[in-house]
Amino acid sequence: MSNDFSAERMSDRAEIQHRIYQFCRAVDRLEFGLLHEVYHPGAIHDHGVYKGDLDGWIEFTQRRHETIGYSSHHVGNTIIEFADDDNAAVETYFLVWQSVTAKSSPFPSDSEGTADYEVLLSGRYLDHFVRKDGRWGIMGRTAVAETVLKMTEPAPTFAAGLSHQTRDASDPMWLLRSKVGVA
Repeated sequence: MSNDFSAERMSDRAEIQHRIYQFCRAVDRLEFGLLHEVYHPGAIHDHGVYKGDLDGWIEFTQRRHETIGYSSHHVGNTIIEFADDDNAAVETYFLVWQSVTAKSSPFPSDSEGTADYEVLLSGRYLDHFVRKDGRWGIMGRTAVAETVLKMTEPAPTFAAGLSHQTRDASDPMWLLRSKVGVA
């Protein structure tokens, strides 16, 4: 069943992939309410540093991201294997680049005196996707860390006039969404 590429299954695959993209956007743009479209009620999230229900993970992530100036999730290879019409095992490789402080550091050895730095983490999301009421969503996620790179040299400043990211409504994407009428 996992090698089914019929038109119906391609639609399922596209929706599952869209949910993965929504997750990245929700965290990077601080749109945590969007995570309720990604996960089903009752979903369990295991991110290593947090294991529990979705609402608890959202609270944990909101607190952590208060001191993260930049966050960018990139997803790559995604393998979707259907167990039946409404269940799929999904493995997605990811890279996450973040500007962190000692408070938001993924390293237990960092303390309050640790200078801010950039971190690049690679790993995989292992998701149990379920279709309920006609909508695909995550019922269980385990984030598997594979390697990490800590960069302590400060990032250079962007050239004047170059559009750059913000983690609020002034981000260029919000301006575009408003301009074309999707916000």
